[in-house]
Amino acid sequence: SFTFCNLNFSARTSSTRVSDGIEARVEKRTKDTFAPPGGKKLVMFIDDFNMPEKEVFGAQPPLEILRQWMQYEFWYDLRKQTQRFIKDTKLVAAMGHPGGGRTMISKRTLHKFHLLNMTFPERSQLQRIFGTLINAHLAAFDEDIKPAGDMMTNATIDVYEKLSKD
Repeated sequence: SFTFCNLNFSARTSSTRVSDGIEARVEKRTKDTFAPPGGKKLVMFIDDFNMPEKEVFGAQPPLEILRQWMQYEFWYDLRKQTQRFIKDTKLVAAMGHPGGGRTMISKRTLHKFHLLNMTFPERSQLQRIFGTLINAHLAAFDEDIKPAGDMMTNATIDVYEKLSKD
């Protein structure tokens, strides 16, 4: 079975915050090996993966500690200068295209992932997704209210498109 955890990155995320966040969800198995409690597998979801600020040499320390762990199955405890092996843990990450504080991540880190690119849905897809939701909610309302679902969906999409453009 699995246990799940989320981490949200920002420009100020540090490598220590990353290691502490993961270590808080695992327990000590041996002197230098840690794993999720109860024999479970841990799935870490990291949002805004490419948000950490680059340091003077262009590296992103929070990403580098994760890359090191994915490549070698350990990172260093910065206080004790010892290796910490983290077992039975998988990483899933999401990031937006570079821009607005998001940066390009290093190819050394990127090559450790299976990359999926999701494009923004077309207007017709948005109408179907959100129209279905609002119309299902309005199904219990009077007949004169039900047509408002499509109008609200189109108006909301219009506002979103106008704000995005401006």
